[in-house]
Amino acid sequence: MELARTAGKTVISKLRTRAPLLVQKALYPDSNLPGMAHAYLMSSAGGILQGDRMEIDIIAGSGTSSRITTQAATKIYKMNKGYAAQNVTISAHDASYLEFIPYQIIPFKSSRFCQQVDIRVGQNTTMVYSETISAGRTASGENFDFDIFFLKMAVRNCKGNLLFADAAKLEPGRDDLAGLFGRKTIWSMIYVITPDFEGIHKLINAAIEEDQSMLAGSSILPHDCGVVIRMLDDSIDKIRHLTDTVVNILRNHILLVSTEARTNS
Repeated sequence: MELARTAGKTVISKLRTRAPLLVQKALYPDSNLPGMAHAYLMSSAGGILQGDRMEIDIIAGSGTSSRITTQAATKIYKMNKGYAAQNVTISAHDASYLEFIPYQIIPFKSSRFCQQVDIRVGQNTTMVYSETISAGRTASGENFDFDIFFLKMAVRNCKGNLLFADAAKLEPGRDDLAGLFGRKTIWSMIYVITPDFEGIHKLINAAIEEDQSMLAGSSILPHDCGVVIRMLDDSIDKIRHLTDTVVNILRNHILLVSTEARTNS
């Protein structure tokens, strides 16, 4: 999927999909940012199955603003053998703004999943990337019953230089994941890559401190390229609420400010 700025708004300029992955037509629901495209990734399979190899490739052109999410939680189904994998490649060009915030991933009992994420950001670009992992189908009594869950990501600048990398291997058979999760059932990370992070970081910390019931914290990313927020809780609604708060902070201090500057110029 490729995004471009045309006549003051962001549009999907190129799109190629193959089942089970589908992309909904871009929507424009935010009246404060009418040119910002909202796109939904959908799966006709209802989840990720044994042996699946999913590929998501997103190119956000210069000056675009967009939010990309999923229609619902991503379910990783039980597997008798082998594993499933997903590769996500995102290129956010100069002066673009991109939110990639999918719903949570739910690994079912006996599932094995590997995800590789590669992100490249241009100059004066803001990129928000989120990952949320559930302990499993906790309402059905499944709690860390999956076999293995592996996440790896790398973020580079427009010259290809590595800004930071992160990885996590969750293997209930070998590790005390209940202790690692702080006895909570949902783990979420928000990576905010932006050159203007100092003022935003203070506002994010203030938002975290408002809810003392959630285990959450933030820190500066390597090379001063942004902020990472990590959260632990049992409530997906609380995770989503803090995620939306962070997104609103960014939109107010980056998108709306740049929109006003273009209007006044």
